[in-house]
Amino acid sequence: LARQIATDGYRLLESVFVPTAPGWLQQVPAVTVLRTVWVQQFTRTVTDGEEEVTWRGKDDLPPSRAMVASPYDPEARYAKKRGSAWVGYKIHLSESCDDPGELKRPHLVTHVVTTDATVNDAMVVEEVHDRLTSKGLLPGEHLLDAGYTSAELLLTAPTTRGVSVVGPVRSNNTRQSASGGGFGKSAFTINWQTKHALCPTGATSRYWTEGVDNNGRDAIRIRFATATCAPCPVRDQCTRSTQYGRQLTVRPQEQDAVLERVRAEQSTDEWKARYAARAGAEGTIHQAVATAGVRRTRYVGLAKTRLAHILTATAINLIRLDAWWNETALARTRISRLAALGLAA
Repeated sequence: LARQIATDGYRLLESVFVPTAPGWLQQVPAVTVLRTVWVQQFTRTVTDGEEEVTWRGKDDLPPSRAMVASPYDPEARYAKKRGSAWVGYKIHLSESCDDPGELKRPHLVTHVVTTDATVNDAMVVEEVHDRLTSKGLLPGEHLLDAGYTSAELLLTAPTTRGVSVVGPVRSNNTRQSASGGGFGKSAFTINWQTKHALCPTGATSRYWTEGVDNNGRDAIRIRFATATCAPCPVRDQCTRSTQYGRQLTVRPQEQDAVLERVRAEQSTDEWKARYAARAGAEGTIHQAVATAGVRRTRYVGLAKTRLAHILTATAINLIRLDAWWNETALARTRISRLAALGLAA
């Protein structure tokens, strides 16, 4: 059935693009979408005069950021995050919050960014800062979720923007660090001047490659030679690869130092108390979902979806202002029944 559908699609496209066909047919948006989808999903080969149409293999498909995921909305993209998968967009909300000791004021949404679902969260922070600056709303301290925090942002925001960025950075979650018995990054000594790394046994790295990671951020890949790692008696604590030596991926020196500093700070009570002001942000997301149905867009296309998100944020602000003017108390933090049983015990 799939092959028949693919063949029919190719036959239709050939009919549209023959010289005798009306020129306006090629400009029909549905034809453009059909042509894009067929190029992305199928291959067509001719063997001994026989034409064969087949699905592209998984490794032959374009990346999600370029692949049409729905013919009904060509700008929507497929994404997956923490086990949840969807086709569509992302909403990124910024809101105000109180400093300790200040008069309590309503937390209002100050900016909305809408992107396709594949855009990395950290990629929107510069746009958020630009927009908040233009509206005179750029805060002196910006509390961010872990997905928006990056070493580059932590390093540059205070000097280029005058904003102190506060947000957790991901811990060193490599297999070696997670197991507790392996050699994580901290077990290696990096010499930034000579561009080498020393492993716990004293061996020196062979390769030092500067480039970018999958998100376009500066990254350095340090690799040890296979001949160095192969005879090592503690190889199983360092790498599982049987063909290559150990590889480390690190940020440039200044960014790496910032990451290590923040990793140490975020385990302290002082840092946790400072970051606690952001606790209401998850409630804002829940309010947008439960009250305004933001999880399902009512419109087609990025521009219209963005407009809907702005209207949603406006509605949330009106609801919060109404509650504040009428002195409606904030809802208490929800405690699940299972957690309540544990507390009672």
